[in-house]
Amino acid sequence: LCRDVRQRIQQRIAQVFGISSSAMYLTKPTFFSRMNSTEAKTAHDEYWHPHVDKVTYGSFDYTSLLYLSDYSEDFGGGRFLFMDADSNKTVEPRAGRVSFFTSGSENLHRVEKVQWGTRFAITISFTCDPEHGIGDPLLG
Repeated sequence: LCRDVRQRIQQRIAQVFGISSSAMYLTKPTFFSRMNSTEAKTAHDEYWHPHVDKVTYGSFDYTSLLYLSDYSEDFGGGRFLFMDADSNKTVEPRAGRVSFFTSGSENLHRVEKVQWGTRFAITISFTCDPEHGIGDPLLG
């Protein structure tokens, strides 16, 4: 299932951005996030700060998010915001919704603090540098 989801997302990103999916490689970290209103214990837990994925993670060229819970039903706050000079663009998470974007400075973003409930998502990112590619995660 994970491989199928990764391949579908990879193919869609390639199609939208006009690149070959064979020139994209899964990169780390690929992670499952569980966000709630609990106070942050480490700086890494402070997900709400504006950031650029390419700066934060280095190898990311394309970032995708697969949402596993619904905004306003399963949690409050926690919306994804692209921070643009003219106006912010907001993505409201919905279970099954995938959003993706280039990981560079053109896509400064943050996540609102979760006010109540729990927000679940999977981050699946890709690099165009085979040196930073990884295999599909093994679950067992």
